[in-house]
Amino acid sequence: QFNVKYLANRFITLDFGHGKQFVGDGYQSLLLSDLASTYPYVKFTTKFGPVKYYNLYTTFLNPNMVDYGRKKHAAIHYLDFAITKKLHFGIFESILWQAKSEEGVHNGYELAYLNPIIFYRPVEFSKKSNKGNALMGANFKLECQTLMLYGQFVLDDLNISRRKDSDQNYQDGFFQNKFGCQLGVKAKIKGVDFLLEYNQVQPYTYGHRTILQNYSHMNQALAHPLGANFKELVNIFKVRNGKWTYQIKTIFAKVGLDSVDTHYGQNIFESDLEASTGGQYSYGNFNGQGVSTDILSFQPEVSFKFQGFDLFCSVYYRIKESDLLNQTSAFYSLGIRTFPFPAFQDY
Repeated sequence: QFNVKYLANRFITLDFGHGKQFVGDGYQSLLLSDLASTYPYVKFTTKFGPVKYYNLYTTFLNPNMVDYGRKKHAAIHYLDFAITKKLHFGIFESILWQAKSEEGVHNGYELAYLNPIIFYRPVEFSKKSNKGNALMGANFKLECQTLMLYGQFVLDDLNISRRKDSDQNYQDGFFQNKFGCQLGVKAKIKGVDFLLEYNQVQPYTYGHRTILQNYSHMNQALAHPLGANFKELVNIFKVRNGKWTYQIKTIFAKVGLDSVDTHYGQNIFESDLEASTGGQYSYGNFNGQGVSTDILSFQPEVSFKFQGFDLFCSVYYRIKESDLLNQTSAFYSLGIRTFPFPAFQDY
């Protein structure tokens, strides 16, 4: 990973390098997370008054799509507006498109997507263009003394035309209505840090009918590591006492997984057209459909800070249960580190 920053003027900063980005204020991000592998990027940050605006241009890879080309390019916009010093509201937009079509046409990095103005994708929708995969969302945070309330909403797809056209076959739970939400609270009180966060993402979110245009990089999700079709509750409790730090992290998730040759919306690496609930005419979808699976992870950790490094001891315990499996995993760690880092992935 590396990053080079250039201050063009008092308003604009240019960053380019090879690394990761994170959008949000919580433990997880439903918009853009830093859990996937690193990638090359160019980022412009513009600040004026209460407004901060990000333009991120990058290229992702689907390593198993060698027959159709592996590259997919992306243009990501994020606009953060400070309504007051304590209240921030942000708008997110990303466009992701494959560099080479399945017909062998090389699209490359289309110059039209270099447009730095946010909200040009709805204009493209109005022209019935389907070149890329769009993702839109919102982010907010409200700070009140030692407390912060935050949240996100992500909209991957919305199809209301069938209801609008009074389709006699229309039912609730159409698979192209893809969205997710997050709500959390953080607090810092005299050496005690606390986080409680709820995440929910509907089936088939982040996926696409064209596999190469799913919201991923190097076979890893660019947003939440569970993909889609889940509900999750995260709790982190941390106490600092001098050089000692004690932390307990608990995560409970209820997710609808697939069995053999099925696709119920959790796996973002499958085509939407393969939906097991009816393909492109898939109705009646609900959160947790498929093989209902409970995942509980529990990770206590104790660390002691020395000059320049930490000595730490942690335990990672996970239970994964459904009608088809019952798995228990336990890991124990003792070591030194020069900076805080997660010892294990959550999923």
